[in-house]
Amino acid sequence: DHSRWTAAAATCDAAAARVLDASLRRFPGFFFGLFNTVFLAALILPPVIGFGFDFWSKQNVIQSPCPNCGQVAAGLKNQGFTQCFSCGAQLSLRGEEWKLRSKYEDDPRDGGGSGGRGGGDSNVIDVDASEVIDV
Repeated sequence: DHSRWTAAAATCDAAAARVLDASLRRFPGFFFGLFNTVFLAALILPPVIGFGFDFWSKQNVIQSPCPNCGQVAAGLKNQGFTQCFSCGAQLSLRGEEWKLRSKYEDDPRDGGGSGGRGGGDSNVIDVDASEVIDV
């Protein structure tokens, strides 16, 4: 009876050794496959992300001269306002260029509709006058 248990244990030990041996043979392949994947991702992803950001910025960023100082001011299209980094002027987007921001415009940071920083009526219309004639 003892020899039967010894033979069964030897069979189990041999089977376990075969499984362990097979898994150890697969380990280097898995390790190098994982390393190659990380290495290729490190080579491929930065240019792909760079081209993607370049495409996104061309679609969503407006660059136009500041009407106050003439330096290039940049801001997001969907934000509608920015500040000139050179002179600090508050600018609002009108069409495809930046204009000086009126005190009567609603401040997008306030949620709009409050009359802006002027605190006046929200029905005020800001008019740019090119020539004023004294009567």
